[in-house]
Amino acid sequence: MPRLLTAVFWISCVVAALPAAADGLTPREQFFENHVRPLLIDRCQECHAAEIQESDLRLDSRELILKGGLSGPAAKPRDTDASLILKAIRGEDGMELMPPDDPLEEAEIAVLERWVKIGLPWPGDERPAAALGDQTAITAAAAQHWSFQPIRPPAIPETSDPDWALTPIDAFILQGLDDAGLQPAPPADRRTLIRRATFDVTGLPPTAADVAAFVNDPADDTLAFEKVITRLLNSPQFGERWARYWLDLARYADTRDWQAQAELRYPYAYTYRDYVIRSLNEDKPYDRFVQEQLAADYYADSPDAPELAALGFLTVGPRFRNNGLEQAADKIDVVTRGLMGLTVSCARCHDHKYDPVPTEDYYSLYGVFASCEIPERLPVIDAQQPSPAEVRDFETQLASKQQAWEQYGKDLRRTAINDLRQSVEQYMAGYYDMTVTRKIQIRGILTKHKVKEFAMTPFAADLDRRVRSGKLQDDAVLGPLMQGLALKEPAYQKRAPAFHKQWAASQSLNPIVQQKLAAEKPNTRQALVTAYGTLFRDVLQQWAAARANDAEATKLADADREAIRVALLGSGGLFDLDVDAVVTAARLLGKARRTQGDLQKAITEVEATHPGAPPRAMVLVDVDKPITPAVLLRGERNRRGKRVPRQFLSILQGDDRQPFSEGSGRRELAEAITAADNPLTSRLVVNRIWSRYFGQGLATSLDDFGLRSDPPSHPELLDHLASQLMAQGWSLKSLHRSILLSNTYQQSCAANDAAEQIDPSNRWLWRQNRRRLDFESMRDALLAVSGNLDTTVGGRSVHLSDIPYPNRRSLYAYIDRVELDPMLRTFDFASSFASTASRSETTIPQQALFAMNHPFVADCAKRISEAVGSSGGGEDRKADIEALFQRIFVRPPTPSEQRLAEAFLASSQPAAEQGSGTWQYGYGPAERTADDRLFSPLRFWTGKLYQAGPEFPDPQLGHLRATSVGGHPGRTDQQAIIMRWVAPADGTIRITGQIEHARDAGDGIQARLVLPDGSQAGSWQLLDDAAELAAEQVTVRKGQFVEVVVDCRGRATSDAFRWRLVLEGTAGAIKGQQWDSRSDFSAPPPPPLEPFAQLAQALLLTNEFLYLD
Repeated sequence: MPRLLTAVFWISCVVAALPAAADGLTPREQFFENHVRPLLIDRCQECHAAEIQESDLRLDSRELILKGGLSGPAAKPRDTDASLILKAIRGEDGMELMPPDDPLEEAEIAVLERWVKIGLPWPGDERPAAALGDQTAITAAAAQHWSFQPIRPPAIPETSDPDWALTPIDAFILQGLDDAGLQPAPPADRRTLIRRATFDVTGLPPTAADVAAFVNDPADDTLAFEKVITRLLNSPQFGERWARYWLDLARYADTRDWQAQAELRYPYAYTYRDYVIRSLNEDKPYDRFVQEQLAADYYADSPDAPELAALGFLTVGPRFRNNGLEQAADKIDVVTRGLMGLTVSCARCHDHKYDPVPTEDYYSLYGVFASCEIPERLPVIDAQQPSPAEVRDFETQLASKQQAWEQYGKDLRRTAINDLRQSVEQYMAGYYDMTVTRKIQIRGILTKHKVKEFAMTPFAADLDRRVRSGKLQDDAVLGPLMQGLALKEPAYQKRAPAFHKQWAASQSLNPIVQQKLAAEKPNTRQALVTAYGTLFRDVLQQWAAARANDAEATKLADADREAIRVALLGSGGLFDLDVDAVVTAARLLGKARRTQGDLQKAITEVEATHPGAPPRAMVLVDVDKPITPAVLLRGERNRRGKRVPRQFLSILQGDDRQPFSEGSGRRELAEAITAADNPLTSRLVVNRIWSRYFGQGLATSLDDFGLRSDPPSHPELLDHLASQLMAQGWSLKSLHRSILLSNTYQQSCAANDAAEQIDPSNRWLWRQNRRRLDFESMRDALLAVSGNLDTTVGGRSVHLSDIPYPNRRSLYAYIDRVELDPMLRTFDFASSFASTASRSETTIPQQALFAMNHPFVADCAKRISEAVGSSGGGEDRKADIEALFQRIFVRPPTPSEQRLAEAFLASSQPAAEQGSGTWQYGYGPAERTADDRLFSPLRFWTGKLYQAGPEFPDPQLGHLRATSVGGHPGRTDQQAIIMRWVAPADGTIRITGQIEHARDAGDGIQARLVLPDGSQAGSWQLLDDAAELAAEQVTVRKGQFVEVVVDCRGRATSDAFRWRLVLEGTAGAIKGQQWDSRSDFSAPPPPPLEPFAQLAQALLLTNEFLYLD
């Protein structure tokens, strides 16, 4: 789904469907606080708030928005057409586009549109204090709440069946069953048990050899299963499986969130993922595991320690357009909710409504993370290193891209200096304007004086620096200028006569400067600047003439004029601009941002994808001077309350807590979170691990242990496991082992009608819960049984939908925050925008269609078929079917299954070559006729769209591609992009649709709607315009086609467009059918399967394969 549609859909759901806001606000007010207020602060209030009110407009309260500015009210509730703010952000009705330098993204515009539609909600400060949460009463309630109680090891209960309750876990569970009048289910058989445990521990199916070894082990069940668990916990796949759960908590992704012209990829995010895998496999104590993820730089014993990668926990999150307040909020949430189950972020704007978290505590933690920053260069770490050959090739390619970046800076600096030389009077005049007006008006200065932003800004900044230093006030050339600029205008005018006398009498002043000032007698600072401007112009013109006469000239013949030239052009002169300052200044305008973005992306491309790139850690470091934060009233940047120290939460450390004193305080925070007397951390991790083995936690909430959380079903068991975890050195593997070896875990899923009546949700665990494989386990199982799984541990991410399909484990999927892979999007993948303790579990048609139709599944079925081998019939076919069942289910077929499989194969038809589908995407000449309709299919499917090949832009076809909502033509009219609908049968159709070019740049596009006979139903030249596609009563025969053809119209720039074609059958065999290019857009159809491969695919779709008993 495109970003805009996703945003609009999501916004609508948030506003219309939320039953209640987490902090007591109405859903509309929550929408404002979460989306509108941050957007106004970040994008609007720099120029329209208390300090600055351009056009007399303030956008920092509802009352002031309704009051408006010079043009009238800025918005009208529920009236999007009459709201000037919406016209301004779209640049409509003659209004200047706002913000002028960096227009809003479509999703941001959608936020403000929705805000207007729902009536401009703005939570007021007049809300009664009681509604904000009585922290005194809440804190008293917390003293009695189960999650805040100290953890004390409970006594192990005596039970009615000591032979069953062989472990403390079983004793607590059996006690609950006895009290409820329930009995535990029988144990699962060995085949079921090893499959369950192998998936639970490693995320993979057991091999036939593993099953046979366990099933045939003569040892008693307990000893035999202990050996299985020891092997599984020691396998490297354990860390991979359980890393996935942790990465959901850490909101892991390989990209940042969307920002125009920004490099979105995190090239080294994978090093954090690999750290998590390695730590879990090594059974790193959980307290150290947590501590390193907050403060690894404090614990590392070397600057290249691999543990530094742990800091990715804080840095792989979204960047929120570099909004520091939002970034800190994100870190506070992932740390407090992710590690302790407290929703501290709800105290950002006011005291928490329900939990003992005053807003001061939020800003104490804000101070910790606001006192950190991501360094410009990430450190190389001592992790798995590439080969020498890969390193050499990487260094060569990287040097080439870096050289292009450096050359860009040098060329830009040269251009800036040349423009200063050509227009020095204008730059001096521009500088004067900058000294008397706000710097925010730089764009007006650029327009007024016709100067370049990449020269004006660094020139002015350097001149300011020289004036402030005072070191040049006695300089022979620049002294008078520095003296005058050091004063405000009234002070200069007062001292001007004295300056005139001083300069006239000076024995050290440059004679030409002296003569100029004596002649001009500048009585204002502006006149002084103007005099120097004309003086500089004259000298530079003389230098240009000298160079024209003698290209080898190195200086002017006149020594006094040469001194002025050197003051401008010499090393350290006024025109000796810093290249970094020039490059930074160029980003003021969009064109340079795009150019610089492309050059930086080229560097990141090499660093992100080249196998020879050294691994780096996504660290953050403390700033030199940590901040003492102020509470932001209502969370508003410009409303500051009292300052608070950086310190831990009051509910967990009490009134005698001490402020953090070491740097930002990250290490002190980490050690407070993992302290033995913190009752939340160990309870939370135990509850989450328990939930993975039983489908639900002992406490139902996995990420909120606040006052609204329900008590655990077995509170003593939760405390027993939490205290045991700490007593055993925070060993997670010991916790896993305790759970896995319990009879509670080893129960069967057998139904029991009587127990169902007493405990339908199985909270008392009278049986094991049947669970569906999550996406990662399902995909990995498909790869495993097809013999195509790459079990390499660690490494860079892969795009799951790339063709050929990668065979790495799903853990290594490339997670794109902006465009999530379609496979992941279909199967309830965790959001990478916030910490996720449990995924939603849905059953939707797209999931079933994936299993039945996706080429990846078909490819796995084909590989299984080829590995097993298919024969002509008889005993060989019977053996093949048995081998197929053994490979997929690790068991032989039952007689009934054997007969059904044989009947299926006997009735199946050999694979027939399929057509290429109702919709086709390709390219060809723009001019179409019935006899000449050349069409070359776009054969490369990226997983999201069609393009010419794996390289983009394509060397021959450029940016030619087709997406679900639009596309881009090639470089000539012979490379028009074509969307083709092929009639599946004879009939009559009605055609509707739209084509839109939405950019005010380039020369636009040429679009055509071509009918089956080659005639055109319409032709349009579009530049920042749209057209309707329409045709009535069009007769088609099976195999004929309708085309939408779009070419570049001349210049192949800014030609991206949107299209949609809808066809409705009105007569014939297709009457009543409808085709929509957007909703129908999909991957190319999979190749046809032979009957035996069809049987393999059918078995892969069974509950036995997709569920755990």
